Amino acid sequence: MEKLGVELPLLITQIINFVIMIFVLTKLLYKPILKGLEKRRQKIEEGLKLTETVKIEEEHLQKRREEMVKEARIEARAILEEAKKAAKDASDEIINQGKQEVQTLKLKMENELNVRHSEMVKKLTLTTVTTATEMVKKLLPKLLNDKTQHDLVMTQLELMEKQHET
Repeated sequence: MEKLGVELPLLITQIINFVIMIFVLTKLLYKPILKGLEKRRQKIEEGLKLTETVKIEEEHLQKRREEMVKEARIEARAILEEAKKAAKDASDEIINQGKQEVQTLKLKMENELNVRHSEMVKKLTLTTVTTATEMVKKLLPKLLNDKTQHDLVMTQLELMEKQHET
């Protein structure tokens, strides 16, 4: 082999050096690099799993938010309908109270008018009787005697009372 320019001790030394170098590189560099790559791969997998979990959770939260918005809208509509109904009920109540007050005032005014009418009729009757009595007192002595006058006045007064009572 020396003719080829290869020296056997140098070749063996280089092979031993190469084997030592491969052993050292395997132990010191290759395995730690592989361990680091494995750790990094695991972290990436964990990150992907976490991302997937977060994505699923985000979808659940989005659905829940949409449900809550939907429920809030339904509740808002219900509250609005209830408020409209309450306002209509209150309006109806106020209108009914107003009608009752008008009816009460009408009855009160009718009663007051009836009372005033009765008072005016009584006053008119009294005035008429008084005037008639005065007229009779002035005219009758000239036309009739005392007994006839008295009977006539009493008859007329009784007639007036009967008319007034009916």
